[in-house]
Amino acid sequence: MTPVFYRFTAALVTACLSLNTLAEPDIMLLRVNGQREPAEFNCPPPKSRAFTSPPRSGHATTTTTAANPNPASDPMPPEWRQAYTPPVHKHTLGPKIGLWGDSHTASGTFADSLLEALRLPHAQTHPSFIAPTFGLKGIRHPLRRACLSDDWHLSMAYRTPTEGPQAYAKSLAHLGTEDAGAFMWLDFRYPDAQTRVKWADIHFAKDKAERSLVLGITVDDGAEAIVNLGPSSSQRLRVQAEQAFATLRLRVIAGQIRIDGIAPVYEGKTQAILDVFSIPGATAKGWRVADSGHLRREDPLNAGYDVVILQSGTNESLDPDFKVGLYEAQLNASITRLKNAYPQARCILIGPPDAQRSSNTLRLINDSQYRLASAKGCAHWHWQKAMGGPGAAQRWLAKGWMQADLLHLTPEGYAQSARSLVSMVPIKAR
Repeated sequence: MTPVFYRFTAALVTACLSLNTLAEPDIMLLRVNGQREPAEFNCPPPKSRAFTSPPRSGHATTTTTAANPNPASDPMPPEWRQAYTPPVHKHTLGPKIGLWGDSHTASGTFADSLLEALRLPHAQTHPSFIAPTFGLKGIRHPLRRACLSDDWHLSMAYRTPTEGPQAYAKSLAHLGTEDAGAFMWLDFRYPDAQTRVKWADIHFAKDKAERSLVLGITVDDGAEAIVNLGPSSSQRLRVQAEQAFATLRLRVIAGQIRIDGIAPVYEGKTQAILDVFSIPGATAKGWRVADSGHLRREDPLNAGYDVVILQSGTNESLDPDFKVGLYEAQLNASITRLKNAYPQARCILIGPPDAQRSSNTLRLINDSQYRLASAKGCAHWHWQKAMGGPGAAQRWLAKGWMQADLLHLTPEGYAQSARSLVSMVPIKAR
């Protein structure tokens, strides 16, 4: 057998074995292999088309078809086949927390201080779902690095013009493209260089189910697997290698895709889950248009959360036509959908901090949140009152806890706030 024929045969075997339907519903498994020490990658410049072509010579390419992974006409000998048993993911020992908010909680400073105040180890606190908001400024993702070509279009639930339920995943955002060559690179080595994932589920959808979608998937500088996701394909693609991996690269070869998020499961001990879905500029409207039933079906670990936190109000307060009655009705709808999605979780509302521009409106918003929290069985933390009430922004500025815009806090201000929250509101399972 010549070396060329051997490599071709090995690639064919890998192709036929690499994709299976899991025992779990609506998940397809893609087996890939990578190198032990993947190289650091630098994000290509905008509009780069250097990665639209097939992999470099020397990188074997495997091809799989999701719609029919094991056709009857497949000539592969039975002894080459494998039965796939889905790996069991053990639930965490500590709390599972989901946090939705705006710029006050998106940058990571507040979340880090929250973990510290809760005495949860940062290195053993992992996400269960990473929002696809990689191109937005002001968001710190639980990743070492993320690269995104400029072919993607980001949609966010809070910006939708309609009020009806929409099929957003719990990130309340999704990325979409139909441009060949669009790419996404993710490095999971966070919070330290030793961090690895056992597998990662790509949650995706196609606006037109009958269209085929062809993706190229690479982990840890290994061979690229070409995946054909046909009309009957699942909406979750699980990427798994023989050993835990650090980097994942995705490129669109043909078709249209919408990515709702990435759900990694990490190697080693996970003490707690913290998912932060905060987006600068966001309002609570995102939850008002979310389809609770769709969210429950999309939960990657089928375990929900012990605690769900909705932090909002600053951006609502900047509306020149703000009306208390309308605000309460709209927020009531958002809380209802949040609780319908996670009925077993402890619910916490966080009101907006003080800001000079809209201090009085912020007081009304916090008061409204308190009334709704009491009626809905949620806890409420009055951030403005914790700072000292209306007008506190100037005093916090003098202490170095408020930025010069008198709207956002400094890192020390967010750390003080997180400690105050934990001291006043129990953040634990019911």
